[in-house]
Amino acid sequence: MALSFGPFFTCFIVTLFLTVYLHIIMHHTSVFHKRTIQFSLIGILVILIRMSIPFNFPFTYSFQSYQVLPRILDFTTQNIAGCRLRVDTLIFSIWFTVAFILLLRLLVQYIRLHHALSAFFVEKEGAYAYLYEFLQEYLAKPIRIALIPEPISPAITGLLHPILIMPDGQSFSETELKYICLHEIAHYKEHHLWLGFLMEIICRIHWWNPFVQHLKKEFMLFLELSNDFFLIQSNPKFSVTDYAELIVKTAKRIQSARLAEPSRMMHFAVNDTSVLSTRIYFILNNQENTSRFKRVHGYLCHTAIFAVVIFSVFCVPEPNFRELYPVTDGAVELREDNAYIIDHGTKQYTIYYEGRFFADIDHLSEDLKRLPRYKEGEPIHEND
Repeated sequence: MALSFGPFFTCFIVTLFLTVYLHIIMHHTSVFHKRTIQFSLIGILVILIRMSIPFNFPFTYSFQSYQVLPRILDFTTQNIAGCRLRVDTLIFSIWFTVAFILLLRLLVQYIRLHHALSAFFVEKEGAYAYLYEFLQEYLAKPIRIALIPEPISPAITGLLHPILIMPDGQSFSETELKYICLHEIAHYKEHHLWLGFLMEIICRIHWWNPFVQHLKKEFMLFLELSNDFFLIQSNPKFSVTDYAELIVKTAKRIQSARLAEPSRMMHFAVNDTSVLSTRIYFILNNQENTSRFKRVHGYLCHTAIFAVVIFSVFCVPEPNFRELYPVTDGAVELREDNAYIIDHGTKQYTIYYEGRFFADIDHLSEDLKRLPRYKEGEPIHEND
């Protein structure tokens, strides 16, 4: 399989439109479209994963672009001066090298975070025994509590072994502690930590894409809103006013402290005015998309998003450079001393004429078989 910018272009454009659509329905509507937002996020994540694989699969349908893509990508087919390395190969090499370094750094950060938290664990016996007992009522899996001597937001981390992080020295009422614990436990039980970890991986792979960073913000906001609505609807006696006041109070504390917020955990509140105002608005209005018309509209949106995802995964535009470099019979003569062929495997070949890209083909005629042929990545030795 040869490297291709086709999947990249399709997924980039589709992701851009879906991200804009997601932002509109999350920040410019009066109703929380949970299912539509969830479906959009899943679709975008699938597309981003596909965009991370710059190859065409055997089942991929390719359609030719004769004008737009060839003019955009013409420079990527050129060899870098003084060597046989193509520009597109260099671009992909830089992309994945930086992504690998960032992913390795992310793993190290997770390990260091959990090692650092171990110094702040509190025992199940003693002053916080009641908190452990309360947590175990709602979570069967063993959980540890870490008390941090800083005005931080309560949070939870740990993909396999959950750790509840609480600020030491800050007093919460029994009701506030209940709200905080239920909120963070719900994150763990709904696998939000795994989803957040997947989002972190995608951000590292697509480090060059500013839209992915914006998507991460919307994604984390959606997880918080999902938790908020789950808590509100699971208890008829739930006080949305007290809950909203607790979020605002926590946000003010961390804002005044101006501490960095690690991204490897789910925070009860964050120092972001836009996120905070959106959460408070939906909590106090407490409206979900429940009308029949809205449900029909939601189903139509789901269908459209599903179709877009399928298209971006299975249909890929490919540049055809024949319009840029028209070749007529007798215009050039491909000989052993001025041309060679790169064999990409799976019956995909690229012809180079005088060191320059000439054509992509999927069949070798008898005349072409006499040209020097190299496997992809093999050193090329042209005749002088």
